[in-house]
Amino acid sequence: ALRDAVQAAQDAVDDPEADADQLKAANKAMTKAAQELWEIVTKTELEALIEAANGYLDGNYTEESIAILQDAITNAQAAANNDDATTAEVTDAITDLANAIAGLESITLDTSALAHEIELVTQMIANLDDYVPSTVEGLADKLADAQNVLTDATTQAEIDAATESLREARLNARTKADKSALEALIAEVSAMDLRMYTQTSANALRAALIDAQQTVADEEATQEEVDDAIDTLNVALNALTEENAATQSSQQNDTGINGGMSGMFGLLLISAGAVILPQIKKKHGLRG
Repeated sequence: ALRDAVQAAQDAVDDPEADADQLKAANKAMTKAAQELWEIVTKTELEALIEAANGYLDGNYTEESIAILQDAITNAQAAANNDDATTAEVTDAITDLANAIAGLESITLDTSALAHEIELVTQMIANLDDYVPSTVEGLADKLADAQNVLTDATTQAEIDAATESLREARLNARTKADKSALEALIAEVSAMDLRMYTQTSANALRAALIDAQQTVADEEATQEEVDDAIDTLNVALNALTEENAATQSSQQNDTGINGGMSGMFGLLLISAGAVILPQIKKKHGLRG
């Protein structure tokens, strides 16, 4: 249409018989065709920009800047749908929408706390054998999840939730108890010959030894349980009584009892003599 209008205007200019009205009409037709073409071009550009702008609405931008963009999209869509919109209105819509896109403000995510937790748990994973197995179960998976959030998160809420989850898992982990002292004591007691001790004291030590060995074998044992096992084993160890010492003590007790009884019997005899002898003398008319 524009090409035809331009050609008609050129023909009017070249026609020596064309009057002023014909020239004005040709110029008006050419201007109108150019205007229509411009509107087509600008509306196509506007519609393409609207489509692009809609793609920014789900981005990681501040609420204020997203609100401005949404208003610009609404106004631009109204201009695009208006068949009577002027070139100026379409151009203004394009300009406003482009400015709204350029003015989008990205949200800055604070990942420092999550990064710190990831660093701590990474060190724990490298020394996983130092921890009670049940308390670090699934810790590696939680670490992997947190690392993914650190890379892909688009909101602060995601970052905060991942941080809290990993921190909780880290704090639930418990290091294994130090069993070295208990193991050394077990080795010492196990090497002892208990035949020289009384059966009662030896059996008490054997029972404490079994309990201590079970504590060492228990991966879930706490430090308090290990310390208690050490104390119990030491008490039983210190309570060992040698067989000869026990026999000698028993004999000493028996001797003391027998000696006491003999002395008491002697006293009884003397007392009886003191009572009976005067009576005998009196009976036989004897004097002391």
